[in-house]
Amino acid sequence: MTRPSVFSEIGRLRTVAVHRPGPEVDRMTPTLMNEMLFDDILFGNEARMEHDTFRQILGRVAHVIDSQDMLAEALESPEATEFLVNHLDTLCPLSHEDEDELRAVGAKELAERVVSGWYEMDEHGQNYVFKIPPIPNLLFMRDPAAVIGETVSVNQMATTARRSEPLVMETILRFHPKYKIDHKDLIWYDDKDNYRFKMLDSRNTIEGGDILVLSESIVAVGASIRTTQSKVTALADRLKAYGQFKTLLIVLLPHKRAAMHLDTVFTQIDPEHCLVFPPFMVSQQGEACPVIRMDLTRRDLQVELKSDFLTALAEEGHPLKPIQCGGSNRLNQEREQWTDGANAFCLAPGVAIAYSRNTHTADELTAIGYHAIDAESVIKDNIDLLDGKRYMVMLRGNELSRARGGPRCMTMPWVRDRL
Repeated sequence: MTRPSVFSEIGRLRTVAVHRPGPEVDRMTPTLMNEMLFDDILFGNEARMEHDTFRQILGRVAHVIDSQDMLAEALESPEATEFLVNHLDTLCPLSHEDEDELRAVGAKELAERVVSGWYEMDEHGQNYVFKIPPIPNLLFMRDPAAVIGETVSVNQMATTARRSEPLVMETILRFHPKYKIDHKDLIWYDDKDNYRFKMLDSRNTIEGGDILVLSESIVAVGASIRTTQSKVTALADRLKAYGQFKTLLIVLLPHKRAAMHLDTVFTQIDPEHCLVFPPFMVSQQGEACPVIRMDLTRRDLQVELKSDFLTALAEEGHPLKPIQCGGSNRLNQEREQWTDGANAFCLAPGVAIAYSRNTHTADELTAIGYHAIDAESVIKDNIDLLDGKRYMVMLRGNELSRARGGPRCMTMPWVRDRL
């Protein structure tokens, strides 16, 4: 078995989970679009080509696994199939005949139906009904589960459209022959009630885009439109019992769709620098998000308020220099933050991947010594991304970015080297 291990945002990536957008995005209709949290209908073929390039870049550094393949492999176990089918019924009403059919179709087909959706047409071929709704947001592997140190948080999603994603991840984590983990290493693991799948409690939710493991002692979590302070406090209790981390920083984000997670306004890219959306991160701009510091080393959780995130990090011995998403112009900052200019994903210290459309952000990176190079050139010219230079690989993500998520959103690191 491959144990999870993530103690930074920037350590050399070794194993990472992604999900290639499949038929689930092709089954998005105008009627379903808002319900599924999309602002537009994606062109699936283009999104898949962009994602294939993304995966090739990741594969130059790390082992890349697809969550749907992992689910199918886990479902080779009859116990896993039973677990999944039983809990699907808590998410969507299935008849006994439907459940029996799902048990009989085989592991690969069952995984396909769960992820891509299972629908039937009427006898005239004019109307369709989804027995199992598609989960197009599984593209954003960051959110339903997060590796924190050597534990895994199986998250509780904030929206009905994403409730089945933690079920996919928990099935993998319980039953996969290589990636299953001991129950003591699962956060919110629950053998009896499985409350994550039975109800949507908007007062108690947490998503992985808000969880950043910054060092062997610091975890940061955004309290956002998707993550509640009550659930962050619950995480703090569990991390305190785990005993690895010393400090939890809660960043109090504005409840805006543009800043739905902490990683939409902040990502670390090397030991010195982070990409930020300046209005929320730079104290001089007057809109900086306040931070609650929790000391995880005390018997009782002690809290204190900090003025802004970068100041709080510096006081913890983790100073970072901000690189402005969109450059110095506020208009460009807002445009490029919307298209995930502050959401880069690190493959190794000083080697990251971002969307090529964020040109002003790329200029800021070039000014501090990064080589901004398009992903196709990396592949065509066989560039060694670990040659000691600083690289920002620019991914053509025009279709992917329309789904409202960046490179960090699309990844779930399973193993990183310790710094």
